[in-house]
Amino acid sequence: MRRILLGGLGIALGVFAPPALAQQPRTGAPRAASLGLPSALPDSQPTEVTQTGLLRGGAPRGTVSYAPGTFGSPAPATPVVGGSVTGAPPVGFPVTGVPTTSGPVGYPVTGGPVGYPVTGGPVGYPVTGGPVGYPVTSGPVPGGMVGFPVTGAQPAPLGSPRVAPGGGPPSVTESRDPTGRVPDGTTFVPSVLPDGGAGCPVEVEDPLFSDAPLTGLDRVASVRRGWVSAELLMWWNRGTVVPPLVTTSSTAALGIIGQGDTRVLLGGSFGDTYHTGGRVGAGYWFGDGECRGVDARLFWVAPATTSFFTTTTQNPLLARPFFNINPTTAPTVGFGESSEIVARPGVATGSVLVTLKNTVWGAEVNYRRYLTSGPNMRLDLLAGYRFLDLREELTITERFVRTPDSDPAIGVPAISGTITDSFRTTNRFHGGQIGIAGTFTRGRWSLDPRATVAFGTVRQTAEINGSQTLNFPDQTTTVTPGGLLAVPGANIGKFSRDKFAVVPEVGLNLGWQATERMKLFVGYNFLYLSSALRPGDAIDMRLDAARVPNLLPPGTGAPLTNTIRPAPQFNSSGYFVQGISFGLMYRW
Repeated sequence: MRRILLGGLGIALGVFAPPALAQQPRTGAPRAASLGLPSALPDSQPTEVTQTGLLRGGAPRGTVSYAPGTFGSPAPATPVVGGSVTGAPPVGFPVTGVPTTSGPVGYPVTGGPVGYPVTGGPVGYPVTGGPVGYPVTSGPVPGGMVGFPVTGAQPAPLGSPRVAPGGGPPSVTESRDPTGRVPDGTTFVPSVLPDGGAGCPVEVEDPLFSDAPLTGLDRVASVRRGWVSAELLMWWNRGTVVPPLVTTSSTAALGIIGQGDTRVLLGGSFGDTYHTGGRVGAGYWFGDGECRGVDARLFWVAPATTSFFTTTTQNPLLARPFFNINPTTAPTVGFGESSEIVARPGVATGSVLVTLKNTVWGAEVNYRRYLTSGPNMRLDLLAGYRFLDLREELTITERFVRTPDSDPAIGVPAISGTITDSFRTTNRFHGGQIGIAGTFTRGRWSLDPRATVAFGTVRQTAEINGSQTLNFPDQTTTVTPGGLLAVPGANIGKFSRDKFAVVPEVGLNLGWQATERMKLFVGYNFLYLSSALRPGDAIDMRLDAARVPNLLPPGTGAPLTNTIRPAPQFNSSGYFVQGISFGLMYRW
């Protein structure tokens, strides 16, 4: 009699129990989760539907917590003990599959992928391969008796899931995707992205990756939206090329190029190529996916000064050569190769000082877009703006002091004097650029290449100036515009032109992840400007001797009217700067 009553009660509950107890709606298609995909729910769920268990009313049933990243066999749910069924189960509850250890023949439970637990069942009807309520092979069924609900499908197991904290009954927890890479209104298990929801990847493999819990420096945070960097630069640039500026010889040759024993003291490559400087950078990603962002960098090198100095103590005769284009100045100054005597034995002592100062700085700002990636690499596309500023100044200063017993009819009758020529050039480049930047990681180490090329216009400017300061025996002093190579009415002034130029840059950094947020690195850079006006390129060595102040005695020769020389020159050439850097990057 007891068996009959319990069996009748079970049948009644199986027929009249509300569908919510089986996690299925009363009407409509079942919301079963496909293998490998989450079960998506719209935002407008009834308030009685919970996120844990998805049961309508009552307390949640025992379920399993699946943490992102690892799936596997679920932990046992609390079995329902007690009860038995005297007759065959209702239609649609079990289907042919795995037979039971007891009960009527043909009372199996629906087969399905491993990991579909049943929360409980009557004593005496366990499923083959496990204790009551913990079948190895089972699956969701369209209906059934109280105590036989199925928790729902989960992805195929790859390992053991994480145990729910607190040791209590496990539960399936569904939450919003924290990365925001799925449309609004979708709820899913965060370990699996819905179809079409994958956005840009989150960097490459973390350099401190570990399967252990994330503590201390075990792993670099996967998403860092902003970063700043600072570098010490040790760079070398291309020296400028200057024409022959200072010569020496015996008294007979007068320092004229091509005559006698004349030799050039200064000419050709000139300038200290080593510079120290710094570079700072910053960037920001617009989203956690690190798909789109901006980065900017600014560098500068400290001004460097190179000097050449010689005196009559070292070279008794000092001269400054030039080419005279005015035949009317002969015989004082002949046509063709000639020279200005700074000092020579028996007339004057003196010196020549030539200095070159240069500095360069630049900046860039780029839109940065994810391009491609792999397990240990990532490439980004760069598109933006580039600015470059190169400034140089070449100054030639000669000084003389007439000896007391010298003939005042030779040269200018001043007892001392200073003559100066100055050539200052500026190159300002503005252009748009494209390029790529990447990173390749191995453990804590990384290689970070970067290559860009900019196309634009360079504004080339030459400022030429000169002066003469002469002291006479009557203690008067005169200051006259113009030196020797800088002549008023000819090339003194400011002159500019615009020219198309290309600025490529390549760099490679070797980095080491020192802390969770900071990386140290050493790198190499090469920066090139295809067209630059250098000070030596702005000098015109062809002069009209009659135009040079105080070079000829009064009334000697007449300036040419059809040809005005010297003239400003724009003989541009390529410029590069290269070197190593030491820096650090900080991310937050």
